[in-house]
Amino acid sequence: MLRWLVRVAVVLVVLGAVGAAVVVWVLPWYVRRECVEAAAAHGIALTIDDVTLGAAGFQLIGVHATSAALPGAKAQAPEIDVQMTGLHPDRMTVRRAELTLTGSYRTVDAAFAAWRASPTGGQGGAWAPTSLVVDESRVVWQGPFAENARVEAANTHLDVTWGAPSATVHARSDNVLVVVPGGKLGPWRVDLDRTPGTSRLRVALDPGVPDACTVLIVRSDDLTTSVDVKIPRSPLARLGLPPELVGLHGKALQVEAAVHFAAMGTQRDDATSKGGIYGIEAAGLPAAIDASWEGSASGDPRTGLDVKKAKLAVGPMVGAMTGTLKTFDDGFRLDLAWIATAVPCAAFEAPLGAGSPFDVAFQLRKLVEGAGLARVAGEVTARGGLTFDSRDMGAARVEFKPEVKCQVALFGQ
Repeated sequence: MLRWLVRVAVVLVVLGAVGAAVVVWVLPWYVRRECVEAAAAHGIALTIDDVTLGAAGFQLIGVHATSAALPGAKAQAPEIDVQMTGLHPDRMTVRRAELTLTGSYRTVDAAFAAWRASPTGGQGGAWAPTSLVVDESRVVWQGPFAENARVEAANTHLDVTWGAPSATVHARSDNVLVVVPGGKLGPWRVDLDRTPGTSRLRVALDPGVPDACTVLIVRSDDLTTSVDVKIPRSPLARLGLPPELVGLHGKALQVEAAVHFAAMGTQRDDATSKGGIYGIEAAGLPAAIDASWEGSASGDPRTGLDVKKAKLAVGPMVGAMTGTLKTFDDGFRLDLAWIATAVPCAAFEAPLGAGSPFDVAFQLRKLVEGAGLARVAGEVTARGGLTFDSRDMGAARVEFKPEVKCQVALFGQ
């Protein structure tokens, strides 16, 4: 009897050792092989360093992925948790991943949609998880809206729910930088929501007050349907907008703006804008000045929108603005020109030709003016322009060229 008990014990030990070997070595190897083969069948080149098993699923360690269907895209993650329902992956959670993309938004989006619609990409199926969650991750996207622009998003969160004909997506990052030639814009908070047929991109220019200064872009599958910019008067430094990138100068620059763009169909777009920039310092003028504008544009997007009823006031100088707004599949370009009517030099309260109001020469001039012994003669004119192309933000330029012809005439001369 004792001999049989010993034999049974030995058999149980052997079976336990075999079972442990299967769990520790065979099953992880099998899971890794199945994951790599399933990915390859759907156009994804996948490498996995290791696999660990859990009660509800398994974990992939050291994952790298690329796809010929998405050139310029690659992803890597130190760990991916996969929760299973039976033999079907139900939820995939990716942490601390790095995703690199190259190409315009429309190009990448179209390539992804084509892959999803293809027999290789499929519309779901047993191979794809019902939902995907990405946390604490970083995205670097070269050329999403301009070839010379790069978007870097840190601490990114992504939720994707798979379904036909396309996925429902929500993405968010509180630290997005846009790198262009000459500098960086941001950091901004960006929220992206996409459902079949439409997408909504919201940019908070001041992440500390996310509802204050915002840009909202709504797109359909084919075109941008609306753009709304709302910026109450705010220091430029808080909005992640380096003034040197557009040629502005000033120690305490502030800006406010309200912009609305709407596509009224395939043959007509409308746009309105109103705002101001405060504390501009320009060569040739003795003190900082403010600028405000308002105007509208409308027309056929295929030929460009004509700027209408637009005017710009720079200090006491006011003039009409003319130009065009052209929209493209991947952005827009604005070209404006401005000429101010002549303004008498006496309209400027700042000292003319003096370094500051405390300058001795300025004080003497004001003294003789008060006694009726002198007057300010001459006039000030100016011209300027704006060039801004969202596809090449590094080439944005603001020009302001004042022409000051002022003299102090003594004793009424």
